[in-house]
Amino acid sequence: MPDTRMTVVIPTRERCDVLGKALQTVTAQRYEPLEIIVSDNCSADRTREVVAANGDPRVRYLNTGRRLSMSHNWEFALSHVRGGWLTVMGDDDGLLPGALEKVADLIADTGARAVRSENCYYAWPSLSGGHGRLRVPLRSGYEVRNGRAWLDKVLRGGAGYPELPMLYTGGFVDFSILETLRARTGAFYRSCIPDVYAAVAIASLLDTYVYSHEPFAVNGASKHSTGTSWLSKGRAASASPLQQFASEGNIPFHKDVPLAADGTYPPSLQVVIYESFLQTIDLRGGVPSVDHAQQLSVILAMAGRHAHPVYEWGRVFARQHALDFDSIARRASSLKVGNRLRKLGARMSRAMNVYKSDRPDLPLDDVFEASIAAATIRAIAPGRTWNLAHALKRRRSTRSP
Repeated sequence: MPDTRMTVVIPTRERCDVLGKALQTVTAQRYEPLEIIVSDNCSADRTREVVAANGDPRVRYLNTGRRLSMSHNWEFALSHVRGGWLTVMGDDDGLLPGALEKVADLIADTGARAVRSENCYYAWPSLSGGHGRLRVPLRSGYEVRNGRAWLDKVLRGGAGYPELPMLYTGGFVDFSILETLRARTGAFYRSCIPDVYAAVAIASLLDTYVYSHEPFAVNGASKHSTGTSWLSKGRAASASPLQQFASEGNIPFHKDVPLAADGTYPPSLQVVIYESFLQTIDLRGGVPSVDHAQQLSVILAMAGRHAHPVYEWGRVFARQHALDFDSIARRASSLKVGNRLRKLGARMSRAMNVYKSDRPDLPLDDVFEASIAAATIRAIAPGRTWNLAHALKRRRSTRSP
């Protein structure tokens, strides 16, 4: 019998305004046995009080005692996990009602050692401007995937890194996999972007994992979100989380991946994916499946709205590795065509299989309400989404405070 004890880890720092509702989506789970670890990165706000006010005996509060980088806080938190299965969740994210039971059922049905689900997406009012916005995938079912095949697909720009068996919101991993990783490398994390690194590392270790099209979690974006700040179109307007992250004594980038000329992190997920790939070469026998020139062409092709700073970073990368930047840029131009077609196909698929809620008359004030709304949307029969407002108002009026 698999050990399906569940641990939900929530690393946090000075985000008590969103943490309480994120935590509520976890304590509302009826699954047993469950432990919830809140790893407080030496916050100066009311984080400890918010956790204590929750009053759930399954919650274990930890404090790092001093300020750590993001990866070091996550490392600290994972060092307190006692086994079973594990997920790490953002402090502005959430779990859908009944999510943990469904994960346990998938484990029992498939024998999986890692489960990754599609996510709902929720923009907090602090980010969306006035009322929350929610996107809910409507598909169900699951598929068994090959870890290294999907990692190769991600490296070549054919899929995003959330398609991998990542250890973050919507991703669940048998803790023995993490113990193997730490035994082989000396740490759970060896990159400053822990969610991307874990996805690449776990995909490197596992032959197979289960990908669920049914969402188990809500990926929240708020004014605190580092990733949103880093990749936002107007980076200067929301730079505070990014600036805070950059000031923290992070794990350095891999020696083969430079920072931008001004010392900042390049605004490219594909750069971070490649950095994690290089950090994990030893997990794949020390032999890379792509080279610098090939990967730079993919990075440039995937630059999107950040093309100018990514191309400038690409010139720095090319000089470091004595690459012909102009020929690589020409190759990237041809790759862009395929990338646009892939994105168009993904948008069409989302349009057919995703419900969007962006209604001022039915505001979603926090991620807990968003999780209830998402579950309600998925429970309503096709063709009856017109009744969403009534269903949600009824759900709100009948739930306990």
